[in-house]
Amino acid sequence: MPAPGESVIFETVYGSRAYGLATETSDTDLRGVFVPPPLAFTGYRAGPEQIEPSAERVLFEIRKFFRLAAASNPTVIEVLFTDPAEHVTVSEEGRRLLDQRSRFLSRLAGESFGKYGLAQLHRIRTHRRWLLSPPAAPPDRRDYGLPERTTIPRDEMGAVESMLQDGRLAEAALPGSFLDLLDRERRYRAAQREWQQHQEWTRSRNPVRAELERRHGYDTKHAMHLIRLLRMAGEILATGEVLVRRHDAEDLLAVRRGALPYDDLVEQADALGARLHALAERSPLPERPDEEQLNALCGALVDSVHGRTA
Repeated sequence: MPAPGESVIFETVYGSRAYGLATETSDTDLRGVFVPPPLAFTGYRAGPEQIEPSAERVLFEIRKFFRLAAASNPTVIEVLFTDPAEHVTVSEEGRRLLDQRSRFLSRLAGESFGKYGLAQLHRIRTHRRWLLSPPAAPPDRRDYGLPERTTIPRDEMGAVESMLQDGRLAEAALPGSFLDLLDRERRYRAAQREWQQHQEWTRSRNPVRAELERRHGYDTKHAMHLIRLLRMAGEILATGEVLVRRHDAEDLLAVRRGALPYDDLVEQADALGARLHALAERSPLPERPDEEQLNALCGALVDSVHGRTA
């Protein structure tokens, strides 16, 4: 439970049950917003920005919630647009927040929802690579033509790479032998990261998700959310609406059941992602939300809660 003095102004069912994509094994996840007591604003000790009373329940401190929503964080935007039937707590201030929720929407949603979706695709591709061709052993420096110990100190290597990336240093200014050594060190470090990530993935795999990957060759739950996020990005940009309760639930659940071969999934995801730029250019939404208005709304809600609970 929230600590004494913290007021939950809005809480809703979130996730698969709110999307209409729940299965018999789905948890009931809750997300909400709380206003901390006045001392959290006036004292020198900051209160928590997020409270997790249980694994399925997360409450955001109102200022963090506003910051994330203004940046079109998909999790937080979805919380604001769940179906009223999913609402668990709606105080007077929570109702005012919901009445003003469209003020958070901007073209940033296309970028943020798109990035979240494409992050799912990156995981799918990485896990599929590990399924089909897992790394057999940790990388050895000798395989990259490198001595047992690096001859370039790590901080020097990082500084040179940074200057090459931002244009402060041109490759032509460096000896070819140094550039070759730097490239081999980069490839070795990338292989190290790959090995470590594969080991962690192997140790921590969810048995249910592992079975999906074994059966279909990729994580179909990731795939379902990949398609959902990219479709939502397009919908928000095109219409200014956030459709959390999915009208395409049966189609998305079919993706989760493995209806799409891997190549078809990638083709569909690429096509959905490619159209986002054009949709953003003609979207009815503003480039960014009016943060002055949102800041004023946040302050008004906090003042209202503190006035009511004084």
